[in-house]
Amino acid sequence: MSYFSELDKLVENLYEVERVIRAMEKQPHTYGSEELLYSEEAHTLKLIAKNEGIIQKELSEIMYRTKGATSVIINKLEKKGLIIKASGNKDQRKNSLYLTEKGKRVNEYHIKYDDERLPDWYYNLNVTEEEMRVANSVIEKSINLSKDILNGKYKDNSY
Repeated sequence: MSYFSELDKLVENLYEVERVIRAMEKQPHTYGSEELLYSEEAHTLKLIAKNEGIIQKELSEIMYRTKGATSVIINKLEKKGLIIKASGNKDQRKNSLYLTEKGKRVNEYHIKYDDERLPDWYYNLNVTEEEMRVANSVIEKSINLSKDILNGKYKDNSY
């Protein structure tokens, strides 16, 4: 196979991964806690935990989501008692996001859930560590190129 055929196959596989992940996100989990969460909610919670005090605009940028889509997730997490919004000192319109104690527990459950299942997933994947390194390298390069395209580095679409 030629380089460009392999590249085309890689792009199609990345789209397939995206579709599969979207399907998986439609199945809620408790992640070992009492709270039923969708994957998108759990991963949003994880991002807020890593970036305590983040504002919605920054969270939207990290997630590559519109402010409206991010707002929907934030409202769901807030209604479940997992996060709180705190008005900023300088600008009352900017709410900083923090995990509640319940949110911290659920996030810990989610991390534990992933940590316990990842070894099984890796084992069933049946790839070597070197294959995993190469795959990660290619995916990281693809992500970086995609970010450059999104950020307008290639204005004439010559990517």
